[in-house]
Amino acid sequence: MNLFNVDGKIYKTLEKFWTMVWIGFLWIVTSVPLFTLGAASCSAYYAMVKCVRNNEGHSTKEFFKSFKRNFLQATVMTVVYIVVGAAFSFAAWFYYHRQGGFNLGLRWFYYIIILLYLCTVTYAFSWLSRYEMTTFHALTYPIAITLMHLKNSIGLIVFWAASSIALYWAYNTFMFAILILMIPGIKCLLDTFLIEPVLKKYESIALANEKEGAKENGEEKENESKDGENGDDAKESENNL
Repeated sequence: MNLFNVDGKIYKTLEKFWTMVWIGFLWIVTSVPLFTLGAASCSAYYAMVKCVRNNEGHSTKEFFKSFKRNFLQATVMTVVYIVVGAAFSFAAWFYYHRQGGFNLGLRWFYYIIILLYLCTVTYAFSWLSRYEMTTFHALTYPIAITLMHLKNSIGLIVFWAASSIALYWAYNTFMFAILILMIPGIKCLLDTFLIEPVLKKYESIALANEKEGAKENGEEKENESKDGENGDDAKESENNL
């Protein structure tokens, strides 16, 4: 078999790579207003799993389908996370300038809180991309998941750290623009390998809360699936994601 034809491994690998980068680019564009960061993250994760991991659908269509259906709830969650992050940052800044610095123990405490915060945010929007649930559950479940699955959480932290280090290393070089375009997609894809097993493990809990989540959002979506337009199970709750 010719490796370079449309059925060859090289062609399929390059196609997946392009799809990954394109999803990352869509995430960058739709995250620009900042308050849309949550909806963009939901969409990127959903499209990455469906189009890159499972070879289903068209990346642009799936991205914006998820963006539209999760926009309101994800935006509320984004505002909550921004407020919490800003409050924590202000408290840390105020303490630092009032006390003249942090002792070693307090410094590590702040580091740990920041890392747990990043993991929680990552789990939250990945979870929301798949299942319907109340905003309260979408905000609180990821905290428990972060602590209960430390191995996966540490992996997510490593991905955050590697992405930050790569961008810092490339700053003021021609590589910076390239990495800005590539890293979001790469990180999102890597995240799916750690998050998917966790989502599958708690799928029954998520499905049990779907109706409650739909009621809180004031919509039953006319029995429409969160994955599609034909009334399948909500948000790809069948096991094809």
